[in-house]
Amino acid sequence: MDIISSLVWIKRGAAKATPIKFMPEQEELDNMIDKSDHNEDETTKDVDMDDEKRDQLDDQEDDEDNIFIPGVGPIAMHASNRDDPLLEIKDDGEDSDAEDYFIRPDDNLIVSAHIEDDTSSLEVYVYNDKEGYLYVHHDILMLNMPLCLTWLDYDVNNSNAVNYIAVGSMEGVIELFDVDLVDQLEPLYTFGKKSKKKKTKLSKKTSKKTNNNKSSEGHDGAVLDLSWNKLVRQIIASSSADATIALWDLSQMKMALHLQKLHEKQIQSICWHPIEAQNLLSGSADRTVCLVDCRDANNKTSQHRWTFDSDIEQITWNTFDTNQYLASTENGYVYAMDIRKTTIPVFSLSAHNSAVTGLCLSSSVPGLLVTSSFDECVKVWDIDNGNVTFIAERQFQTGRINTCLANPDFPFTFAFGGQSKGLQVWDCSENSNVRSRFGSRAKFEMVEVVNETVSTVPIVSSFPTTAPTVTSAVLKAQRKKLSKKNK
Repeated sequence: MDIISSLVWIKRGAAKATPIKFMPEQEELDNMIDKSDHNEDETTKDVDMDDEKRDQLDDQEDDEDNIFIPGVGPIAMHASNRDDPLLEIKDDGEDSDAEDYFIRPDDNLIVSAHIEDDTSSLEVYVYNDKEGYLYVHHDILMLNMPLCLTWLDYDVNNSNAVNYIAVGSMEGVIELFDVDLVDQLEPLYTFGKKSKKKKTKLSKKTSKKTNNNKSSEGHDGAVLDLSWNKLVRQIIASSSADATIALWDLSQMKMALHLQKLHEKQIQSICWHPIEAQNLLSGSADRTVCLVDCRDANNKTSQHRWTFDSDIEQITWNTFDTNQYLASTENGYVYAMDIRKTTIPVFSLSAHNSAVTGLCLSSSVPGLLVTSSFDECVKVWDIDNGNVTFIAERQFQTGRINTCLANPDFPFTFAFGGQSKGLQVWDCSENSNVRSRFGSRAKFEMVEVVNETVSTVPIVSSFPTTAPTVTSAVLKAQRKKLSKKNK
């Protein structure tokens, strides 16, 4: 298994120009040194080499330092290019590596949650839209399997701007990492709890040793989505396979509210309203979308609900019309709903042949919608004023696409992650149809490039009637892995 389960863009200027390398405290260093010395002593006991063997090894090393090529003579191997008198260019490549370490003001970062067999990590990419480079700057090893990410710049203990990533895991834990900190060994904070286990006599003793930053409350299932409230900046919402939503107060490092009766099945996507800080939208495998006023969340009169005929995969607000949200389903449909109305959609769209796991609007071009799916396709649509038009299509060699997200600074750039080939970035303005359709709405001049082909136009229709059976795109893949382990 080699999956990118989630990703998040970080806007230009949010990262430190020079990331900080983590240095452990002296006590931690002493412990590491003690362990290293112990391992060396054990190695010395196990390996007993006589003088003759050592001399033979020394002779072999001398031979390796001088390579003989017929007709050429010996070639000396130097530790550094600067020591080689035959080389006019003494560059070791160190300047290039050092340059790659710094983050430029016009760089974006992309953080992807990468799951490869039994190993999980966060990979921090540097992307520059103008220069066209993309590379991994550093990675963060994860003990828990990451399923969802969200970015935030809030820290109650730090008055300066921060660059944090919240990670929701398969184990039901939410961890907070500093993206500007390289080689960090553990998260800054941990919220929630792992799956319930049988109580033991040592439970009281172990609870005293628990990290002060770790909460004893939270989800009993996998965390499937996270959403940071940009208007009330100390609040993060999390949704889970246990069919609940939790609101976490970062100023007090604890859970502020636990919503347990909004949905009957796992909640796969959540999203805060862009201008009304109290309103939270949620989409579930029970085929419903719910809008709740978190000031009085348990009051049913503060809840508005829409029912569809297939599991909800993704939801997002239309930032160009805040009375409208978009929802995608497991059977390949996308809906636009007006929250002031009940059941009639603004439009319904048969977008893909499989689960629509990516649903994102351009950051600044009205009407530009990009969808991605388990059918391995990415499609571009124009949904301006509720009139849906198919614009372009591209197929990536990523297998099933799990996630799609728009660049916050460049309106035509999108990132994708699937089950192979790693992270993919696409500037859809490379397509002539996209340029001609949205060029007049863009805030910058678009460059002419080679044309791309377009497939047939999909159908815009009313509510579908097929009944899906798959519950969650990413969760299904994770369950498959767990079932293999249990066998």
